[in-house]
Amino acid sequence: MTMRNKCGWWLIAATLLILPGCNQSKREETSMAIATQINRPEWRVLEKMRVVFGHQSVGWNILNGVELLNTRNGGNLTIREQRTAPKTHGISHFAIGNNGDPLSKIEDFAAAIDAGAAQNADVALMKLCYIDFNAATDAQQLANSYIANLDSLAKRHPKTNFVAVTAPLMAVQTGPKAWLKGLIGKQPGGYVDNLKRAEFNTLLRKRYLATGRLFDLARAEAESGGKSCQASVNGQIVEALCPELTNDGGHLNERGQELVATAFLNFASSLSTEQVAK
Repeated sequence: MTMRNKCGWWLIAATLLILPGCNQSKREETSMAIATQINRPEWRVLEKMRVVFGHQSVGWNILNGVELLNTRNGGNLTIREQRTAPKTHGISHFAIGNNGDPLSKIEDFAAAIDAGAAQNADVALMKLCYIDFNAATDAQQLANSYIANLDSLAKRHPKTNFVAVTAPLMAVQTGPKAWLKGLIGKQPGGYVDNLKRAEFNTLLRKRYLATGRLFDLARAEAESGGKSCQASVNGQIVEALCPELTNDGGHLNERGQELVATAFLNFASSLSTEQVAK
């Protein structure tokens, strides 16, 4: 290949990297405006609930979205950070364990609940983070530990509905950058890790989806602008975080926060002791 041809090839690749998607952005903004609507009756239900939420960084993103929606809708939903029993209505939340150590999160959440964090609570839930998964993760073993602990908590604290949460995703590298990595034999970013998250999430869906005890965070992250965001990993199609919902590939930007917070609030408002199977 001549020097002139090499320069031309790289110029084409660089141009593809910066091509804008203006029409797609407009469609996504329209869809988001629709997706983040919450009816007033749902707000009244939420304002009367006691919800306990154990989480790490993406949980903060979701709660930021809840606060934005609460302000926009003129709601009176209280959000407080505490590890003690909720004495009034609202969302009580606290950080659990250490990022990169999912078992520490599962154990810390269980310890907090047994110490009284969910006393008087209508709903309690905990989520892992995208950073808790990598190529070496035993997704089945981790899901089994998560399920066993959640079911055990439900038996020990029968007055509270314990809800599972699918693991959040990461955006996958696509386009010219991913293509260039493929040329030199490298795996584009986000693919294998999302496969592990998908294995974990599939097991949670099998266990809890039919009972109503599952907030499908991953699905909310993988659907935006009327499309599903996916990637093919070793011939298997798995969900991925939609790129327009994040600025760093994992955490939610303001658009992502509002969309996922809406899904979270709609899910929470649909719960009741009679509706959720123990």
